[in-house]
Amino acid sequence: MREIHVSALTECVKELFLQANYEIGSDVERAVCRACREEKSPVGKDVLCQIAENYKIAREEKVAICQDTGMAVLFLEIGQDVHFTGGDFEAAVNEGVRQAYARGCLRKSVVADPLYDRINTR
Repeated sequence: MREIHVSALTECVKELFLQANYEIGSDVERAVCRACREEKSPVGKDVLCQIAENYKIAREEKVAICQDTGMAVLFLEIGQDVHFTGGDFEAAVNEGVRQAYARGCLRKSVVADPLYDRINTR
């Protein structure tokens, strides 16, 4: 059985969460750059080139690709012979997300009542 301290899980979640907000997949970036080169419409070309430039800036300056970072949804695959020590698994994952939002200055954009009060749930 492999034992992993929950602090390692928290750190991993934080770093991967930041990476997901700072870096787009290389396949997507290549497709946008190719579309930018091939686009015939001047307006379309300008928009695609701005998106490609935004990917570069986000990656280099470690800022979110989009101001609306959305809702954190994580899927974790864990082997059956893994045991987490030193704390609660769910709390460790949530702490990693919390630390990523704080360190990355990511926008918490979920609201309790989107139609009327729009109170941010934080």
